[in-house]
Amino acid sequence: MNKKKIIIFALILLICPTLLIIKDGLISKEEVYVLTDDKNSPQELSNKKSSNTNIKKEASNISNKEITVYVSGAVKKAGVVTLKAGDRLAKAVEKLGGTTKKADLNQVNLAIRLEDEKHYIIPKLGEKISNEDSAKVDNNTSQSSSEESNKVNINTATIEQLDKLPGVGEATANKIVNHRSENGNFKSVEEIKNVNGIGDKKFEDMKELICVN
Repeated sequence: MNKKKIIIFALILLICPTLLIIKDGLISKEEVYVLTDDKNSPQELSNKKSSNTNIKKEASNISNKEITVYVSGAVKKAGVVTLKAGDRLAKAVEKLGGTTKKADLNQVNLAIRLEDEKHYIIPKLGEKISNEDSAKVDNNTSQSSSEESNKVNINTATIEQLDKLPGVGEATANKIVNHRSENGNFKSVEEIKNVNGIGDKKFEDMKELICVN
């Protein structure tokens, strides 16, 4: 009877570890099964990798894209510059040597992003640029330039040209030229009122017909 008990006890000792091993195996298999996502088949994983690669390529193409703009006005060397897409106006100005001492930076938004094939003007002190974005010339550039070219430049005009302005005769035209020679160029159209004989009324009559650059 004791022998039977010993044999049964020995069998129990042998069977218990075996059951534990089998149980661990089942748990291990279950964990592997849970971690496997049926939705992500090998083909779908391959498609996702391909999609991610395409996105990276597109981002790389955008970052490598170049744009070309023309910057003029109060910069040390006006000209055409090529930069990366997304660069700011400040970058273009820097490439042209920076602004001159005559630049009116209060009118300029150097932080605006550049657009390809656009013309940007850095205004001088006393110069007014009527654009929606400061220092940016839009599709109305040609019209604005045409209007400006029809005005009389009081810094370069001859006596004959000045004589054609309303309220300005030959004597006043001579005074304008003499004032320009003695004091330097006019910095703004308003300064023409410093010439003897030109008051507010005459200035109002001529201000839309004159310019300083």
